[in-house]
Parts: sequence; structure tokens; C-alpha cells
Amino acid sequence: MNSILPYAALLLLFALLLCPEAALLGARSGALLWWRSVFPALLPCCVALKLSEKLGLWGHPGRFGRGRLFLAAGFSLLAGAPNGARLLSTLVEEKALSPRQGAGLLPLVNQVSPAFLFSIIASDLLKNKLLFRPMALALYGAPALFTLPLLLKKAPAAAEPSAPPLPFAQAFSSAVWESMGAMLQVGGCLVFACALLGVLQKICPGPILGALLPALFEVSAGAAALSALSLPLRLKTSLLLGAACFGGLSLGLQALCAYPRGKLLPYLLQKLLLGALAGGLCYLLFPLFPDLAGAFAPRQVLLRRALSAGALGLSSLLSVLLLFLLSLMGANRGREN
Repeated sequence: MNSILPYAALLLLFALLLCPEAALLGARSGALLWWRSVFPALLPCCVALKLSEKLGLWGHPGRFGRGRLFLAAGFSLLAGAPNGARLLSTLVEEKALSPRQGAGLLPLVNQVSPAFLFSIIASDLLKNKLLFRPMALALYGAPALFTLPLLLKKAPAAAEPSAPPLPFAQAFSSAVWESMGAMLQVGGCLVFACALLGVLQKICPGPILGALLPALFEVSAGAAALSALSLPLRLKTSLLLGAACFGGLSLGLQALCAYPRGKLLPYLLQKLLLGALAGGLCYLLFPLFPDLAGAFAPRQVLLRRALSAGALGLSSLLSVLLLFLLSLMGANRGREN
């Protein structure tokens, strides 16, 4: 695989040179998205994460015991990608988690934040804040199915922190400086992914690819493209959630910048399967919310359709298959590490 990557990079460079105008427009849209939305949204969370690290919260041996890992997993989901991957890298470096646990947790904790789910998808794109409830339950419930067993495994004995905690002023200054560098990495990944997306949209036009390609490369652009499709609200919401859980190439590259031990292709495949599971769960959860059910059909009809034996059997089979594949891939990645 490594022998193919240099040639793939050359092909990518050729594609960017072949359609320079499309690549430039895509890069500009990525830079604008980073400056207007991503940078102000992620920087405070990144500074808080770095500050807690500099003050010795995560690397102190024995602090909070096993609860520290659950606290870290919860903070990762709240802070959003790629802060989840960055915190995971810190825990592995400080030996609070084994490399095998870190490899298994990377696709699970590196999710979009609840703020993105509520403000961008539910409020701005779908125009219904109540949709946040089934989406959040599916998006964070699916990773929880895998996170809990991994966190309950015995971690390696914690070593002494690599560096003593810093005074607050020094820790804050260092956290801001390192966070700015991390934000530049995020911006570079965004610009690269959007430039490549612009080239592919120029080469492969079409209404279907016009909605699918953005979802494969950048989560915000993908969400906007999928929300423009003329689909039933229940199906559209599930597709949006699945795409948000997947995250696209941009979030995958950001995760690798924050967690260099990871591998891109296995990570993207795991995220794709996890996105399918989260989208399916969101679709099945809709009838459980009475104020949303009225938007589609009478509640009794929806419950009969969603909870029928065939639907439950098919969804259970799909869930078991996805659980098996994700567990198998996580085990294989652990053996490689």
C-alpha cells in the first residue's frame, strides 16, 4: 500500500493542475469556511483541551481512576472533531490508554460536536430544532455501543507524567500557541479537501454526484448538499446524520494530524460503517418522538411501520453485521499496533 501512495500523490497533483480554476474555487470555499465557521468554533475548545493537558489533568497517574477515561470520552464528544482525536493522542502518550485501545476509540470519539448538530443541521438546514433529539441519540448512542467495552478493558500501568504541571499563566500561553498551530492544520486539511472536491465536481458533474461528493469530502458542504435534495424529512434527516457521523475526507485528515498513529483508509471505512449505523438508528427512532411523528403520518401508522417484525429483523441484522465488522476492524488495527 505504501508503494502506491507516491504515485497517488502525483495523480492528485496532476488533477489539480488539470482543473486549476475549479481547484482554486474549491480551495477558496474551504479557506472561507475555516475562517468564518470552523476557526471560531473549534479554537476555544482546543484551548480548553490543551490547557487541561498542560495543567496535568489527563496525564496524572491514578487521577480519577477509571472515571478519567469516561470523562475523556465525554469531553471528546462535546468538544467535537478533531479535538477528540487530539485528546486520545494525549491519553495514549501518557499511557492512560494502550495503543490498541486508542486505535479502537479513534473513529468513535472523533465525532462532530452537539453544537454543530444543533445549530447547523437541525436549526439552519432542516429548520426544526426538535430534530436534534433523535439525531443526537443516534449519533452519540451508536459510538457508545463500542466505547464502553473498550474503556472497560484494563489499561497499561500509568507512568509518571512526561512533564510536571505548569503554572496557569505559562500553561495558558502554551495552550493558545499550540492551539493556533492545530487550527492551521485544520485549515490546511479543509482547503486541501475542498480543492480536491472542486476538481472532482468539475470532472464528474451530475445531480446525484453533486450531493454525494461533498458528503465524502467535507462535512459542512456535504450537509448543505444533502439538505437541498427533495426527500422526505425523515429520510433526509437520517442521511444528514449518517454523513455527519462519517465526517468526510477532511475530518479524516484532521484526525490523522491530531492522532499520527492512525491509518486513513481503515479509519474512513470504520467511519462509513458507523455513519450507516447512526443513520439507520435515527430513522428507526423517529416514531418515538410524538411531536415529530405528526410531520410524516399518524403516530399509530408510523409505529406499526417502524416496529413491524420485518423492520425490526432487518435493522437488527444490519446492526449486528455492522457491530461485527467494526469490532473485527478494531481488533485488526490493534494487532497491527
